Amino acid sequence: MPVESLLPADSPRLAGLNEGHARALAESGTAFEPILVHRETGRVVDGMHRLRAAVLRGEHLITVRHVDGASADLFVRAVQANISHGLPLTLGDRKAAVLRILTTHPHWSDRAIAAVTGVSPKTVGAVRGRRSTEESPQSNRSAPRVGRDGRVRPADMPERRAKARSLLAQRPRATLREVAQEAGVSVSTAHRLRQELRSCPAGPDGGERAPAAVAVRLRVRALDILANDPSIRFTDSGRALLRWLNGQAQGLAAGEQLLAAVPPHCARALTEVMSHYAREWERLAAGMQESGLPRGGR
Repeated sequence: MPVESLLPADSPRLAGLNEGHARALAESGTAFEPILVHRETGRVVDGMHRLRAAVLRGEHLITVRHVDGASADLFVRAVQANISHGLPLTLGDRKAAVLRILTTHPHWSDRAIAAVTGVSPKTVGAVRGRRSTEESPQSNRSAPRVGRDGRVRPADMPERRAKARSLLAQRPRATLREVAQEAGVSVSTAHRLRQELRSCPAGPDGGERAPAAVAVRLRVRALDILANDPSIRFTDSGRALLRWLNGQAQGLAAGEQLLAAVPPHCARALTEVMSHYAREWERLAAGMQESGLPRGGR
């Protein structure tokens, strides 16, 4: 296509085109890969530096590859292309892209947006949380999100799993289908959660009175309280907290299997690491207890 017929890109680069990089491309003497151009509008999607380099070389034509789609999807395509090759996007560019994609694709999961923008899911979650503070807590209670695999999942899955755990602990004779239906999870998820609860050792009389089982019941009950509190359930930060807490529980279950494979000569070092984490948990818990006490009392 004629270079003068192309419109500038809706670039994810906050600073715009880097003239030095374009000049370096022009002086390299190498042939350029085709640039991406929106078929309907003639706007560049990816390749502004190559286009500028072609102009600097005095070329009047440039090879293009046409793409189709809405403007919001084209911006995502531009971010993906700039992440995978060419002059790297700055962290500021990528965070700005996260915010824009959250605006146009709020149903996408944190992991899906992270994969596009080249940041961590934690960073996406933080940007989503800051953005949600400007909205009503009820504006996106449980809107489903699309993951990297294209599957649609509810955003409130941690709360649903917490409810399922509570139901399984309180009604051990309930069927998996009953628990799944009431908690809003799949039967397979309910089955996995039941297996986790049953992995706790039983007491001498065969009942669930062993310390580990009692602790699990207390934890499940506490998580259920948190999951049903509106200030936790209907905010992104609250849901992130529930996901984190549930992740800790799953990590403990997985840790027991991993510890079995640790060689004896590493036991002391591992004990030091685990003791440090335990002390940090105690410190966090003590801080929460202090902050949660009524004024004037201890």
